[in-house]
Amino acid sequence: MVERALVGAVSEAECADVLVLAPRVAGVVDGATAKPWDDPGGPDGRTIALTAAARLAALDPATTAQEAVRAVTGDVGRLLDAAGIGRGAGSAASFAVVHLGSRQVWRVGEAHVLVNGRAIPERPTGEDVVARARALVLRSELDAGAEVERLRADDPGRAAVQPLLRALVGLRNRPVAGYRNAAVDGGDVPPGFVDVVDLPDERCEVVIASDGYPAAAPSLAEAERLLAERLAADPLMIDEPPATKGWAPGKRSFDDRSYLRVVVPRG
Repeated sequence: MVERALVGAVSEAECADVLVLAPRVAGVVDGATAKPWDDPGGPDGRTIALTAAARLAALDPATTAQEAVRAVTGDVGRLLDAAGIGRGAGSAASFAVVHLGSRQVWRVGEAHVLVNGRAIPERPTGEDVVARARALVLRSELDAGAEVERLRADDPGRAAVQPLLRALVGLRNRPVAGYRNAAVDGGDVPPGFVDVVDLPDERCEVVIASDGYPAAAPSLAEAERLLAERLAADPLMIDEPPATKGWAPGKRSFDDRSYLRVVVPRG
């Protein structure tokens, strides 16, 4: 491990991102932000992320990507069962990890990944559509004369897309209109929803960052600089790429964020 960061939008105690730091596995797990419709008696995104991270950290070197996802899904499913919540109906998490035993990066859901500085493309998700819809509402408000600070404090764009965000819960791990809404939520994750990236045999460098960073960067300092510049220029987070929420007053950023840079030795 070369560099790491874990920063909660409000505080570390409330951060739903979790780092996975084990001898043979390293990466990030991003727990879902709490939603108004979440069952108050069920596990939240942070609890699901911690459960997923614990299983990922304990993986055997011979484990395959599909076996890992099934193991994580099983643990999360049992957590939801114990709370009396249907699998696939509660909160969720996404993750990306480097697994040294297979010399691969595994990704389920949204996470930025760089291998030797090259970005591993992320597939379109339903959240991309929601983010653009929110941006459209906020641009309309700005055009009508609304002040940025008022929109930060009371986001009508976020309110407008709440039904869309809720609809995405039922579309997790289902191919819909070319979008792939992958997440670990206790339900089955189809094999095609698991990204598997083979690493080169020679020594290489891998960066994994949660979507609390608008983009990955080869160093933590660069990632933090780009984020700070984006927040200063676009606190509503409606420029490219737009986000489903903005930088609210009193918060340190628009979302929790985690960053990990590791060197993988020659195979």
